[in-house]
Amino acid sequence: MTWPCTLSLCTSSSPFVGRTSRVRGAASSADHESGLPGRPPEREASLLVGEERTMNGPVEYLAIAFASRDAAIAARLRVSVAELVPEARVVRSRAGIVAVLRELATTVDTRAHAEALRARLARATADEGLSAGVGGPKRGTTGAHLALLQAEQAVIIGRALTGDGAVTMFEDLGPYTFVLGRPESDIREFADRVLGPLADGEQHAELVRTLDAYLRLHGSLNAVARDLYLHRNTVRQRLRRITKLTGADLKNADSRLALQLALLGRSALERLAS
Repeated sequence: MTWPCTLSLCTSSSPFVGRTSRVRGAASSADHESGLPGRPPEREASLLVGEERTMNGPVEYLAIAFASRDAAIAARLRVSVAELVPEARVVRSRAGIVAVLRELATTVDTRAHAEALRARLARATADEGLSAGVGGPKRGTTGAHLALLQAEQAVIIGRALTGDGAVTMFEDLGPYTFVLGRPESDIREFADRVLGPLADGEQHAELVRTLDAYLRLHGSLNAVARDLYLHRNTVRQRLRRITKLTGADLKNADSRLALQLALLGRSALERLAS
């Protein structure tokens, strides 16, 4: 996939250089590092990147988040990123993850671009396990906020799924993209609403495993029984209890889809918290 590259990397002959107008200034570095807690997403994004426009409309942004499991490296990662990737703006640094934004104006392979930056940082920090996640490209200040969220979620979920030392594009997350790319509170609210008491996985762990297997194995009682080493009657009993607790009709396609997304959201939240 190719997308426009950063203005700072374009030559002076580029038709886009010099055509960006600043409407509002960027926030202070203190705001950048804090992530501006408590502000509405649109307001936060506006303060993070300012309101910029090109002749073709709002500026497009690519976000890349870097993360290290090494506590010492993670502690100085923000400085390392700022020094080694000066053409990007470090806009958020928290919980061992540093996120940067780049303005786009001409064509670049975003995956190759992120992999090159990750490799550069890995060499400089002597951390081959350094991981990266990519969000966007997105337009405007609200889009910049969404790209940052996607990048942070991509590096966390991607690291959990494929291990350390890789670049994960948000679209690489497959079905997770249906529930991610939004605040964790929204994901939790959806999962709680659909799963009801089952959202408390510890209390109803056996029922959650049974529901997951039932949905994953296309509603086959025999397949679920084999997968979980249970008798068919035990599977039936658990499914009846699941129906009673959630109020869902397991024979209804829309209900099954909602349950699958809720379980996926619950899994995503567990990975984000780990």
